[in-house]
Amino acid sequence: MHDNIFAREHSFTTPSELDETPIFMHENTSRNYFFPISVDDVKDALGKYPPEEVCFITHVWLRKHVPRKKCWAEYITGSGVYLMTIYPMRKDCRWYLGKQRSFGKELNEYKRFARICQEKDGWYAQFTEKSSRDYYIEILLPFCINGFIEKYKVSESY
Repeated sequence: MHDNIFAREHSFTTPSELDETPIFMHENTSRNYFFPISVDDVKDALGKYPPEEVCFITHVWLRKHVPRKKCWAEYITGSGVYLMTIYPMRKDCRWYLGKQRSFGKELNEYKRFARICQEKDGWYAQFTEKSSRDYYIEILLPFCINGFIEKYKVSESY
């Protein structure tokens, strides 16, 4: 039997009024991955927002690598649950972009923190441990938090 930390995203339940939210969960990564940020970094990021703008976030999950996920973070809502999931970075600090060179806003964000490189299998962003931490703090966490705020505002307007 698995501990609840391994539950799929859709099986999270709404916290009770007695639970301190958000509820933080931190999994161990495999030996090929690491989390550039900590739970404290997430708490600091949330602390930069007015409490009334982020008080609805129920769960933050630093989740181990999931091969089918092709993202570093996602936010999921439903049935009273607002779950932010953060995925780890590869130990070689590479994020593979694909066979075709990607252009656009996302690539420009990567360029602020990483070198864009090419090898026979395609393009990748080469981060360092420090730059990956900076990317998670400056880009990834605000992306999730601001996305949540927008979703929450829309759901509250109905």
